[in-house]
Amino acid sequence: MCLVECDLRWGIPKDTPSGKIFATCLGELDRCHQDTFGMPLMVVLLGERAGWIPDAAEVPKEMVDVYDWINGMSVTGTEILHGAYRNHNPNAAFCLRDPSFMLQLPPEDIPRYKDKGHKALFMQSLKEHVCHHFPEDQILNYRCQILSSDSSAAPGKVKLGFPPEFSSWIVEFLKKKILLTFPERSEAVMHEGEIPWEETELVQHQIFLHQKQQLFLGRDLEVKRILEFLNMDQVNPIILDNNDSPDWRVPVYQIVSEPGRGKSSLMAACISRAHQVPKSREFYHFVGCCPSSVQLSNIVMRLCCFLIPDGPEREDFVMKLRNCWRNEEMKDILQNVLKTSAQLNDMTTYIFIDAINQLLSPADVMDLSSWLSTEGFLPLSYKCVITCTPGSALHNLPSSNILDLDLLSLDAAQSLAVQYLSRYCKILSSEQLHELLQKSSSTNPLWISLACEELRVYGVFEMLTKKIVELADTLQGLLESIIQRLVQEDDSNRVEKILCLLHCCQEGIAEQDLKGAMSSLEGVSEIPTMHWASLRRTLSSLLRVGRDYRGRDTLSFFHGSVAKAVDQCLLSPKNSHHVYLISLADYYEYNCTDTSTVVYQLPRLLQEAMINSRLVNFLRTDPRARTIQAHTRAQYLKGLRCTNVCRNGFPRSQAMICGMCSMKTGAFGQLFVNKQSCVLCGVHVAIMGREAFLCPQHSRIGTTECLICKSPILGHPPASPALLCHMCGFHETCIAFKM
Repeated sequence: MCLVECDLRWGIPKDTPSGKIFATCLGELDRCHQDTFGMPLMVVLLGERAGWIPDAAEVPKEMVDVYDWINGMSVTGTEILHGAYRNHNPNAAFCLRDPSFMLQLPPEDIPRYKDKGHKALFMQSLKEHVCHHFPEDQILNYRCQILSSDSSAAPGKVKLGFPPEFSSWIVEFLKKKILLTFPERSEAVMHEGEIPWEETELVQHQIFLHQKQQLFLGRDLEVKRILEFLNMDQVNPIILDNNDSPDWRVPVYQIVSEPGRGKSSLMAACISRAHQVPKSREFYHFVGCCPSSVQLSNIVMRLCCFLIPDGPEREDFVMKLRNCWRNEEMKDILQNVLKTSAQLNDMTTYIFIDAINQLLSPADVMDLSSWLSTEGFLPLSYKCVITCTPGSALHNLPSSNILDLDLLSLDAAQSLAVQYLSRYCKILSSEQLHELLQKSSSTNPLWISLACEELRVYGVFEMLTKKIVELADTLQGLLESIIQRLVQEDDSNRVEKILCLLHCCQEGIAEQDLKGAMSSLEGVSEIPTMHWASLRRTLSSLLRVGRDYRGRDTLSFFHGSVAKAVDQCLLSPKNSHHVYLISLADYYEYNCTDTSTVVYQLPRLLQEAMINSRLVNFLRTDPRARTIQAHTRAQYLKGLRCTNVCRNGFPRSQAMICGMCSMKTGAFGQLFVNKQSCVLCGVHVAIMGREAFLCPQHSRIGTTECLICKSPILGHPPASPALLCHMCGFHETCIAFKM
């Protein structure tokens, strides 16, 4: 379900004909009618002003006929009639403002808030009819008070303060009505935990696909080129250059551009068109659309689940992939699945992978690129389309398989701006639209979308043209100005904290974990739900909301450029990144109850914060850390290891474990006895173990001491040599840690 709020205070230029105004305002109600089974969710705010009451001659006959317009009725009154009054709409909330606050206004400012004459009588009659026609639980009478003058608006306007029950009443009203209007949706939400992880993952990619399709314009030639590649006969060979033999066709097409030029939207359009090709199937993966999507292992597991029918065989492959600790192992498993699936299925398979440059590890980007461009990796019936930035592009593709994505045309940029604003029933005047398109970055799809969102939420319509002129002319500048505005408008300082915490988890974080980390950072047990909802809505233009395989909402930046802007605006000048890393680490270690999330997030955060002693202590003493695979544990500890060489011929002393400690367990975070465990990662090494050594800097001169208890080693019980597994023993360096 998607909630779209519609604010009709601006978006209709002053020279717009009356018929257009009616069609715009009432058309939004019609759209809401369709989506809510004829009972639109409405919040009606009524003060002491009637608004525009058109003359009978100003209202087109078709509007009179379609909406039964009543002569002398204001546009607001017509909206109430059409959306609530005539159908006794139970989903309409009426908030009636007490006019007592005007006693604090100077007499010359009162006309801005209260009509006189027949308009005042009209408003009084309208309120009386509402109160008589609707039950008490749909009506809120509320008071407000003047806080200050509003310097950002026209002269004579003030800022008003509202009691807490004003917003809470509206939220509770809407929540109740949503659940009553969509009962089957509520039932589905209650059972989300039963959905298999691969289906939950697919839903995130489907949502992302749908969002990107809505913003696709002006790339018809590019789509045509990509579809020609997909439909190209795979049998006919090509020559990569004059020295290559024509023995195979490269099955990969690459879309390359700088961030923000619309690669994802183009990919979404191609997926939609490819779906119409007979005897074909499509797998698509948008890196960055949810937290898990940035992992190469997630792509491989999703692709295997797509190719293998549901059953024991699929579960077996998924289990093997979960136990892989090297990309080469994943490659072998995936290649086997690709080959088997091609033999059992005669359909052409299209694989779409968007933004491979956003994979969590640069090594993963290189490995995936290498796999796809290796001859024979993809079967003959497979075609692959990828998108990336120039720095991560594949270099061994023919020029016919590469599309360097240019900026939009000016016409396409204008269409995108008009379409974006029309979703919220807003129209710029021709002068305003011209001013917007004069910006040098206006042909960048991301820039124009962000600029339109900034204009959409700007409430002072009298100064809208000035706002357009002041928009930053670069993508990075626009993002920084948006972030600075959001931070300045937030009196609680929480917007800045959330952005900085999200910067520490750019792959995404469960919303409940982010909320918990914020509470810990502020030293409170829990942030009130209403405050949190307000913060989330404030930041909605910068966030992507996803869902992990447990059904929990996840939050992340919607684009990598946002993270750069946050770093520039909020972190670099203050050098406070370390504070937020520690705050997140504290939450996960001491307050988070989900073990799998703790073992995934906590070591990474401690590593980035360079709190080495705490990282080693967690890996070796915390019971939750025992679920971490040995190769992952080894990778965390590898960077902490002393770099002094302890190879044969270099100064070194053998690391030993005293007789008492050798028969105990858990010194290295493992369940086996210490003398049969790797002294770094804790894996069992009774057979293939290598002896461990200490450099002179970390060994005791004259007397051998126990590696664990640090006591001098005596003759009885006999001591045991400390051992390293094959993985940790590959580098012949000192086993001490640099704390």
